[in-house]
Amino acid sequence: MRSRPNGGRGGLRPGGPGSGRATRRSSVSCARARRGGRGLDRAERRGHGRPDPKRLRPETASHGIAFSFAGRPMTRRYLFLCPDSRKASGGIAVIYDTVETLNRAGYQAAVLHNSPNASYPGRQTPVPALYTQSYRRAVLPYIERRKQLRERLDLPLERLRGGRLAALDLRPDDVIVLPEYMMREGLDAWRENPIGIFVQNPFSFMTAYMHARAAGHDPQARVSWYIGVSEVCMDQFELLGIGGAHALPVSMNPETFPFRAEKERLITYMPRKRPEEARQIVEALGLRGRIGDYRLQALDGMKPDEISGWMQRSRFFISLQKRESIGFPAAEAMAAGCIVVGYTGLGAREYFTPETGFPVTEDDTAGLVRALEGAVAEYETDPARLDAMRRHASAEINRRYSKAAAEEALLKIWGELDAS
Repeated sequence: MRSRPNGGRGGLRPGGPGSGRATRRSSVSCARARRGGRGLDRAERRGHGRPDPKRLRPETASHGIAFSFAGRPMTRRYLFLCPDSRKASGGIAVIYDTVETLNRAGYQAAVLHNSPNASYPGRQTPVPALYTQSYRRAVLPYIERRKQLRERLDLPLERLRGGRLAALDLRPDDVIVLPEYMMREGLDAWRENPIGIFVQNPFSFMTAYMHARAAGHDPQARVSWYIGVSEVCMDQFELLGIGGAHALPVSMNPETFPFRAEKERLITYMPRKRPEEARQIVEALGLRGRIGDYRLQALDGMKPDEISGWMQRSRFFISLQKRESIGFPAAEAMAAGCIVVGYTGLGAREYFTPETGFPVTEDDTAGLVRALEGAVAEYETDPARLDAMRRHASAEINRRYSKAAAEEALLKIWGELDAS
């Protein structure tokens, strides 16, 4: 049974990894940590004794607030490896939300970045975060020689300079939770620690799974558990013969995209996944002249609150999703009350249906343009059906992907994982 954080030593001290007086581990545990230390940072290989106080830098995330697991018993920690990105990302947001929820429930969880100054922009609630260089070292054999040399020079300098995040002091029983596309290198980096795979993109998961096998790993034997966030993910697990995987419906926080009934004569779209096709669609709509005086607005390089504002104003949204696990943009647009026309990206099929929008066959650019023109014409003639559709779509998104539902499912799954 998992012990609750009601006192005792261990965990992360204020401002850094480890406790003020780390609990001494057995020689067997230390030897195990050393065996698993290939490619690990020195601090991560240490595994016992006092942490070097010079290495303990305050963890401030993006809000200048230090985090601590001090005062909690030495229970299992869950470290979620996370890519470093300063751009808005639904996948990274899910990782941060997961860590936040687990900590609120009393688990020891932290985001594990790859550099000491990493953070996630626009994050309102700070969460525990550390950094490691182990993954980047594991990547070295797979990149070209020039980049290898640059990384080998940068890594020790970056370590010396430090930053806002404290370096990970790895324990043998730390559970490393890997994003699916980081599987091969993650298995290389942490050969002894328990591993969980958090699959948000089933397409990159298939590629990473095969790469891991080609590198000599047996993912079925080595990985303790798998979590998938969509029906497409679960289909991939079944295809590979992975039994006992957990289905976790995640939230795109629909409350941050509130429904708005009154709309402008505005059509929005996100070009990031299909930039060339987006340009072609915009040009075709202009040349054909069948959308009247509707304006087109690209949502690119914007902060989440800006995107929400545009979606609340927009009557139509063009979905240019591609190879998605779920596809947040179309769901966000539906939540905000847009009439969504376009591609499901496959993963969005679980919510993007003829009852909630106008799904178009993948890559059928001409079909998308015609579907949008038809939807605009119908709305201008008689908006009643489409107004009812967008209200239904918003309600469905809020029902399926609410934060409360996602948190309830997460804690149920984690109770099972932590007890195993």
